[in-house]
Amino acid sequence: MGPINTHDPATAAETYTVTLGWPIAIGHRYRPRGGCTCSNPTCPTPGAHPLPGALAVAARALPGSELAAAPGAALIATTAACDALVMPRRIGMATMVSLDRVAPVPCLIDSSRAFLLVLPATGRYALGGRTGSAVELRSGPQQWIALPPSNGTRWDTPPWNEQTNDPIPLLHGGDVRAHLTEALAYEAAAGRRQP
Repeated sequence: MGPINTHDPATAAETYTVTLGWPIAIGHRYRPRGGCTCSNPTCPTPGAHPLPGALAVAARALPGSELAAAPGAALIATTAACDALVMPRRIGMATMVSLDRVAPVPCLIDSSRAFLLVLPATGRYALGGRTGSAVELRSGPQQWIALPPSNGTRWDTPPWNEQTNDPIPLLHGGDVRAHLTEALAYEAAAGRRQP
């Protein structure tokens, strides 16, 4: 069995919907000379965010015709099937180094952020009541993440076993808490050491 090709939108969409059972929707496209199709010249996530109303109609399978009609469009998953802990990339990578010794945790990255995926409705346990944190929680069907091959996104750790292509079990957010807390503490200490 070969590796899953997330550079091909049709293969990626089938993996997300059929293999993982995630509801996904079509998002905006990134045009190399024209920017994001949302027409916002300062779009913070060009070609990697939902179309208006797309989350309300996210499906467990996307018709091939819909993908063909939107070449280069983002693939957007609602956070109904998982919670996403969104954090600066350096904090996410530090958390992942610690977690790699425990269990694989699916992790998406873009140019500046990491998205750690945990069981749905458990992400708040990773935060431990922390407010004003560098970590944003996305949870429920009205929140979203952009999936590869969306512009600028890639898997650091995919949500499937790379030998068998079977889904990997998601951790409870509480199992991530100590590792995330350690990474945040290290980042805060490094900030205090800056001249």
